[in-house]
Amino acid sequence: MTKELKRKALSEEKKGSILALLAEGCSERQVASILKISKTAVHKNKVKQQTLGTTELQTGRGRKRLSTARDDRQLIRMSLNNRRMTSSDLQKEWQTTSGVKCTVRTVRNRLLMAGLKLCKARKKPFINEEQRSARLKFAKDHKDWTIEEWSKVIFSDKSNFQLCPTPGHLMVGWRPGEAYQPQYLAPTVKFGGGSVTIWGCFSKAGIGQICLCEGRMNQAKYKVILEEHLLPSALKMFPNSENWFFQQDNAPCHTARSIKVWMEDHQIKTLSWPAQSPDLNPIENLWNLMKRKMDGHKPSNKAELLEFLCQEWNKVTQQQCDRLVESMPRRIKAVIKNQGYSTKYWFLNSS
Repeated sequence: MTKELKRKALSEEKKGSILALLAEGCSERQVASILKISKTAVHKNKVKQQTLGTTELQTGRGRKRLSTARDDRQLIRMSLNNRRMTSSDLQKEWQTTSGVKCTVRTVRNRLLMAGLKLCKARKKPFINEEQRSARLKFAKDHKDWTIEEWSKVIFSDKSNFQLCPTPGHLMVGWRPGEAYQPQYLAPTVKFGGGSVTIWGCFSKAGIGQICLCEGRMNQAKYKVILEEHLLPSALKMFPNSENWFFQQDNAPCHTARSIKVWMEDHQIKTLSWPAQSPDLNPIENLWNLMKRKMDGHKPSNKAELLEFLCQEWNKVTQQQCDRLVESMPRRIKAVIKNQGYSTKYWFLNSS
């Protein structure tokens, strides 16, 4: 059983019982057994009575607090005025301005008490002003779209999967001197040991096809993907209607003149998708779901990796597709709320 970090103080009645039993000639061990308390508690109260003449708690005998409430408020203001200051920087600045000499740990504790926790900044791809404006415009143009309207969109993207993905923040417990023992390491392989890139699509009607993308993608290869995989997927999702939209990002091969002509020839309506907007594309969630599934699977070659990815793709449920497409109004609102900047829906490792 885990010991309590803070023990409950003995009642005055129990302290009196300790002294009474000791006065009757009982040993410390006997008193502890009778009162069902620790022998240490008995001994401490005995010593306190002998030295101080009382067993009451003594106040004001601890170490003096290093900073005043005013000092703490100044530290909080410094942190709020410059959110990128490290604990070490804050410690030095605090000492210079207020004369408070303390450890970095004390600085962190004061900030935690104020509800401020120093964490690693979330990594997000850079969004320039032009991209921010385009994202905001797209969100405002589609803020009134209903789930029914988003249900008519086929979302697409490609993603890269490494054969030996680099572990993220893997936590292990080791004693001094054990850090470099094999069982505590997070092995890495150059270039991830090889990888495969797949293209896929889905809508609220369910998943579409996925395919392997070999070599550098260009407009000719992309046209083959559209003809051999998008069109069959669209026919499966919307067999009795041509009233659907196609979503694709702004990769050069997607915006090439030949692709635009192909879209027009096949009467495919595309969304004017803003650059740097994977947070608006719910298929990114499916890619990340598949990447998490890889944590418990270790394919030995690219063929096994591709087979595994195809199996996991086919396990995507209708409920998952529904839930992701139904998140579109919330994604749009998040972009508007953030004035076009990145949102919580962004997945950095999705590409």
